[in-house]
Amino acid sequence: MLLELTIKNIALIESLRVEFAQGFNVLTGETGAGKSIVVDSINLALGSRADKDLIRTGAEKASVQALFDVSRNPKAQDILRELDIDAEDGVIAIRRELSREGRNICRVQDVVVPLQTLKKLTTQLMDIHGQHEHQALMNPAKHLDFLDAFGGEKHRQAREEVARLHAERGKIASELKRLMNDVSEKERLFDMLSFQAQEIAAAKLKPGEEEKLEKKLSVLENSEKIRQGVEAAYTLVYQGDGRSPSAQEGLLRSAEAMDRIAALDERYGALAGRLRELYYGAQDVGYELQALMDDLDFEPQLLDKIAGRLDAIKRLERKYGATVEEVIAFGQSAESRLNELKRGDESIAALKKQYKEADGRLREACGVLTALRSDSAKQLAAEICKQLKDLGMGKTRFEVRLEPEPKPTVSGMDKVEFMISPNPGEPMKPLANIASGGEISRVMLALKAISVDAEGVDAMVFDEIDTGVSGRMAQVVGEKMCLIARNRQVLSITHLPQIAALGDAHFLVEKIAGEDRTDTHVRLLDDEGRAHELARLVGGASENESSLSHARNMLKDAEVRKGEL
Repeated sequence: MLLELTIKNIALIESLRVEFAQGFNVLTGETGAGKSIVVDSINLALGSRADKDLIRTGAEKASVQALFDVSRNPKAQDILRELDIDAEDGVIAIRRELSREGRNICRVQDVVVPLQTLKKLTTQLMDIHGQHEHQALMNPAKHLDFLDAFGGEKHRQAREEVARLHAERGKIASELKRLMNDVSEKERLFDMLSFQAQEIAAAKLKPGEEEKLEKKLSVLENSEKIRQGVEAAYTLVYQGDGRSPSAQEGLLRSAEAMDRIAALDERYGALAGRLRELYYGAQDVGYELQALMDDLDFEPQLLDKIAGRLDAIKRLERKYGATVEEVIAFGQSAESRLNELKRGDESIAALKKQYKEADGRLREACGVLTALRSDSAKQLAAEICKQLKDLGMGKTRFEVRLEPEPKPTVSGMDKVEFMISPNPGEPMKPLANIASGGEISRVMLALKAISVDAEGVDAMVFDEIDTGVSGRMAQVVGEKMCLIARNRQVLSITHLPQIAALGDAHFLVEKIAGEDRTDTHVRLLDDEGRAHELARLVGGASENESSLSHARNMLKDAEVRKGEL
């Protein structure tokens, strides 16, 4: 259950902390006071869409924190164990932080979690019913989801299997369609792929070839410059030019000169040795330079050959890829597609067989789901009639009508629509066509009352579920919420005094205008405060002793009625 809600810088709320009670909590307040902001904040904590427009004007950040007691919620505990998050004393803190820069952070016990993970957890903690669910109930396309939710785990597993098989069949259908399209233009495609594959194969490209050829071409294009450099180095190091000795000859003479005085000082001998080493080194360099000179017999034809090869490679790269490797890969792909086309007829026949088998498996799974839905539809209709009787619609007939769809879809082969006959003697008609606002509210409340045990959530929020309800029916709706609150925490935003009087805890949402800003506050009312608020709900703007007396009597009667339920 929701123990505490802390809101900072959300819409009109600067800072607010509310502690909720077990049982039936009601929230009332004048129109525009900020009741919807409280619901939006709870929704935000549960993982709804985060809109930076929710951030209070003038603030850069906003946050909502909700404390939940999960000590009696095994499903939530299982999810927390999967996340390796500890619920200290059975209590967890869920926090949502927003910023104007667009950051949206979700935390569970100070552990940052993805939004989808947060939603997976919070669906086990609280269910919120608002106006959008009224709209869903009026949309027959959504009735299938209501039925499957009532069916529970068996429906979920069967529906997931249908979705899996539908995707499997769809994958085969896509591949079959691709091959069929290929066959329809087979001749054109075959000619094009054949040309591409043959052109690339004929080039006999090798990975890394282009880089090697470019280096070799650079050498050939600079052959004269290279020849001059090598010959000059050879002359200076090894051969000499006739006017002065070569480097190796000079080093040898230097070594011999030092040898002649080596006996006079050991340093001279050491220098002689080093000079002789340099001489041998220069001699080796001379041999290498001579070998390079022998290799400098360039062939003009080779330059043309390499340039032509590079030109052919560049031409292929312009057509098929940025590099030699990409061109090779393109050729391999073209060859593979050619082989597919050659095997096209065989592949199409095989895929048609696979499609037929996959379609059979899908239809079989749809049949299993239809059977489950057929049983659940009868049970749901009976349960709703039972609930509607408690809600003052004892003469109402309700039916969950199942009709077959011609083709399997991702959700099966069933069309579901809720049918209702509110008055004896009237034929069954679609709920969306004939139900009034009050009837829709009671049908939705009936659905929620049924699902509360099936879904296993600890807390429920009813956001103005009393739309279109008044008088005695308001009392009945309130009593139904009281009964739900026996086993679940209920939060109800209401404008009806009959419902507010039945609350175990009554919170007033009020807007307080300061000098510069307006702020929304929520406070728990004592008995006298409740009487004044009920008097306002009964009498509107006017509050007199008569309306106060009536409000106090309503509270006394409500206590008696709660004891009788």
